[in-house]
Amino acid sequence: MWIELGIFILVLIFAIHQIRDVRKEQRKRAEREQAEKDEIK
Repeated sequence: MWIELGIFILVLIFAIHQIRDVRKEQRKRAEREQAEKDEIK
């Protein structure tokens, strides 16, 4: 039981880390697209 719990916690931590990375990249892309729009104007 403890092994399964440990694996579950590790997977959960990994998933949270991945989600944070994806959100950070989405924010960077949105800022880059906004900067390109501002340059066009």
